[in-house]
Amino acid sequence: MPLNYHHLRYFWAVAHDGNLTRTAQRLNLSQSALSVQIKQLEERLGHPLFDRRGRQLHLTEAGRIALDHADAIFATGQELIATLEGSERSRQALRVGALATLSRNFQIGFLRPMLARSDVEVILRSGSPTELLEGLATLNLDLVLMNREPPD
Repeated sequence: MPLNYHHLRYFWAVAHDGNLTRTAQRLNLSQSALSVQIKQLEERLGHPLFDRRGRQLHLTEAGRIALDHADAIFATGQELIATLEGSERSRQALRVGALATLSRNFQIGFLRPMLARSDVEVILRSGSPTELLEGLATLNLDLVLMNREPPD
């Protein structure tokens, strides 16, 4: 069964807002409808994406991985629109791969100088060491962030 991108978009919005109620209001949905959409995505992926602690939502490890992919998917969609509209011609894409277990705070801190530039669009993808090095070898990634020495 293919991935439902509407479910992914709802998950992405909640993950960035950090609050189901606020996201539901912003998207003009009921909180229960939004919860059902995320639950369906969790069932499709086979992993819980949020750890619900009281009224707070915290991303699980699977949720962090899903968010990295969702960020890349939706950034690519925006890039497509911008490219076809001709507004992004002066921006360079920097495709960065990061080890899936690498701290997001470290990744953002390391990339902060590039994120501040208006002429560079940073596209961040996560993966295993093998996937990342393969991405470098096939020129699908420009830079890889890892906290261990790569295999020979």
